[in-house]
Amino acid sequence: MPDRDTFDRHTRSTVGDMDIQDIVDELALSLDRSVLVNDLNHRPIAASAQGDVIDAVRADSLLQRRTTPEGRALVERLQIMHARQPVAVDMSELDALDRLAIPIRDQAGPLCILWLITGSLPPLTTTHYAAIDAAVFLLREAVSRRLPPDDSSARTAVFSRLLSADGAVARRAFNDAVTNLWVERGAGTLVLAVALDPTSSPIERVAFARQLDARRTQGIFYLGEREATELFAVRALDAAPVVEQIQSEAASRSLTVRAIGTARHDRRHDDLRTAVDQSVAAAETLQRLPRSQRIADISELGSWLMLSSIPADRSQMALFSPAAHALCVEGDELQRTTVEAYLDVGSQVKEACEKLHIHRTTLYYRLENMPPIVRDSLSDGFARSTLHLCLKLMRLWETRGLV
Repeated sequence: MPDRDTFDRHTRSTVGDMDIQDIVDELALSLDRSVLVNDLNHRPIAASAQGDVIDAVRADSLLQRRTTPEGRALVERLQIMHARQPVAVDMSELDALDRLAIPIRDQAGPLCILWLITGSLPPLTTTHYAAIDAAVFLLREAVSRRLPPDDSSARTAVFSRLLSADGAVARRAFNDAVTNLWVERGAGTLVLAVALDPTSSPIERVAFARQLDARRTQGIFYLGEREATELFAVRALDAAPVVEQIQSEAASRSLTVRAIGTARHDRRHDDLRTAVDQSVAAAETLQRLPRSQRIADISELGSWLMLSSIPADRSQMALFSPAAHALCVEGDELQRTTVEAYLDVGSQVKEACEKLHIHRTTLYYRLENMPPIVRDSLSDGFARSTLHLCLKLMRLWETRGLV
């Protein structure tokens, strides 16, 4: 296992599907300026395309794969790698453009330094700083994965270990989080999986998540990302205010929320991983549903989860429910829609008529003129339930483009 002094430019760490080079390129795109990350030995780990604004110091550093002795001396004199905040660096003594140096640290100490040229460029904006914060978070995770784990109990370190693949580590982190009252054991802890538009950049998604975590008005804690889904935990009996805050923050950043799945911790579990898996499953299921609902708890999706587990095969429909096969494959859309609406409201005529916007006599006429196999199923309790489920199953397959 490499230590911090031997971590060098050959390191290729990933956060989800992103490695360090990906993060640097995304940040450069967000800032519209070049980005460089050096290790603690002042050697480049990753660099974006440099563009037009570049000086001899940056060019030499990239060509020689090391910082000049004069540059190293300046960094060491300013003690940049030990700083806790970004450092504005006056580079006039090196006849170079001014820089912003952002030291990246974890609980054990410095990891690397992110460098941005600021001289001859417009000032960084609030949006730029949010992107930088997100990139620092991603880079910290990427680099830390290559280093020996520490046993710090600080909040950020604890939450970063809650999703560890090592069960013992995840359980210890959950116990630390409970001890510090950040979460609680049982249903008082809510996990949310926020599925964002996958065309958004990782920098945009993490900046969104980090802002929610930093605000703390609802005690929302950021757990990490799975693909384009951001994961949060919060102590809350009512999910609505939390969901509203998430939606508001996403809207302010023009991010599209595709689904929000939630799950509550089961006090029989000694870690948070099951609740996280369930919230992700809820978000994934919501995106497949043939309806506009995009927010739900895993406990509300049991039937859809069951249907989602059935392989798509139209030929099997005739075995599951001949009546559903007759409506979906051999019947017309009007018959199918009528029966589905009728079953959706528990076979209540008044509610079905309101849903279909038809008169009672029209509904009776349609039902009486259904294929015999459909009429038989509607008169048998178990067959009626199977018909209803199979109609939903077909909608699910169609929505997912599987049939």
